[in-house]
Amino acid sequence: MHRSRFLSGAVTVAATSLLASACTTGSAGGPSSSGSKSGGTVRIGVTSDVTSFDPAKGAGGTDYVMTSLLYQPLIGQDDGGVFVAGLAETWTSTPTKTTLTLKKGLTCSDGSSLTASQVVASLQRYRAASAGALLTFGAANAGEKTTITGDDAARTVSITTATPWGEVLSGLSGTGAGIICKAGLDAGTAALAQGAVKGAASGPYEMATARRGASYELRLRKGFDAYPRFASLPAGKPADTLRIQIARNESTLANQLRTGALDLAPITGTDVTRFTGDAGYVIRSAPFIRNYIAFNQRPGHPGADPKVRNAVAQAVSATAFNKVFGGAGRSMTSYVDETSACVSTDTSLLTATDPAAARKTLAGVTIKLEGSNAVAGGAGNSYVAEALRTAGADVKLTNADNATWATDVTANQGDWDVTVFPLISGLLARGGAYFLGPEPAKGGLNYGAMKNTAFAENYVAATSTTDRNAKCAAWQKAQEALLKADDVIPLATVNVHYVARKGVSFAMPAGSLTVSTLRITG
Repeated sequence: MHRSRFLSGAVTVAATSLLASACTTGSAGGPSSSGSKSGGTVRIGVTSDVTSFDPAKGAGGTDYVMTSLLYQPLIGQDDGGVFVAGLAETWTSTPTKTTLTLKKGLTCSDGSSLTASQVVASLQRYRAASAGALLTFGAANAGEKTTITGDDAARTVSITTATPWGEVLSGLSGTGAGIICKAGLDAGTAALAQGAVKGAASGPYEMATARRGASYELRLRKGFDAYPRFASLPAGKPADTLRIQIARNESTLANQLRTGALDLAPITGTDVTRFTGDAGYVIRSAPFIRNYIAFNQRPGHPGADPKVRNAVAQAVSATAFNKVFGGAGRSMTSYVDETSACVSTDTSLLTATDPAAARKTLAGVTIKLEGSNAVAGGAGNSYVAEALRTAGADVKLTNADNATWATDVTANQGDWDVTVFPLISGLLARGGAYFLGPEPAKGGLNYGAMKNTAFAENYVAATSTTDRNAKCAAWQKAQEALLKADDVIPLATVNVHYVARKGVSFAMPAGSLTVSTLRITG
């Protein structure tokens, strides 16, 4: 299904090292319109090429890096789910209507004015073309049930939904909702996907040169003054030039970092140990993948029995799972990590590890465990399989390639019982969309055919309000319902480690590096 392919693309990011970037400073340049002096050159290394330059179609880490620099969203999302100004300077939002006022003097990369009408046209295209739009406007508001209008004189853009949906601002802050200027919209989908279109960019950079499969060079735009106002936006100079180069793997990036050819490299593997304790580098870590166990709850599968789900929870240990990946991650208390807004941190809701108790239920039970081998060759899946075998279960493990796993588990009613789900998103609404509604075969996302009425009711309550206190209260109840039923068994994060040489700084709003915040500080 369409949304399942979106999930598959997101998980593929795990295999290709999401945001595998690195940078090198150059000589200081002249003043930029951002109010600070611009820097020299920043080199960004990636381990895979761009698959699409269209922000609405991005499916991999390099896609997100590139489009986030070319196409600026209306707002940004900071720590704790706080929204900050981007192209829009102010906004109001209710469950059925969101109105944003654009900053004065916005321009496109060809120097033309970026008007409210153009923003409307870009959002209408996003609504029709992007899988992510379902969670921006709400599945019940698909198509013409979402109305987007603009007023050029007042510089306002208004979004009205037929059904209450309180996640519009969150959706608008995503890379996929980056605004495409008129030149890009006129050029069409094929041209946008193939490469940067002259005059299409609304972000801080425009494409200067492109060598597919090798490198890209982006140039800082004169007149750009709409960087998201994150609380931790560093001082320093934005680079005059960004050179994005494709490397074979993280070891190559680490070698270039050690030799001084690069100044910043996100590393997910063991190469990070080469920088531990070195005063010349700073290591900042953030959740990359959020792992949890989920069940096929269709009739005839062991996961349909709450006693089996409870026993599986008793058999595994989040701490032991984390050690499989070197112990650098964090044990989780929900299906998202602790950096997420409104996440439950109530450990009393978690089923305690007790293999002896698990054996009373699991002894002799046949369990088909299928997981993706995209991360560490599926080592986490192997740990879960052994934990269940220790508890007496007859486990048949399938460590599938990512495409096969995504097809079997998230798209079809495959022959699986338990899966270790590698969630990329840290948002409760996005991750929770897979636990309710129709199954994939019927056009929905509910891959495990879960039926948790209390979760569904509180999911609706949380996503139907814009009141922060009410939203978090509903999310707490929703997560409690999942955890008490053992519908989800939290495991641990796999982290990405940003290794930076002195002289380069960046912001990590909501625990994720935002490439446009890179600054040369020395």
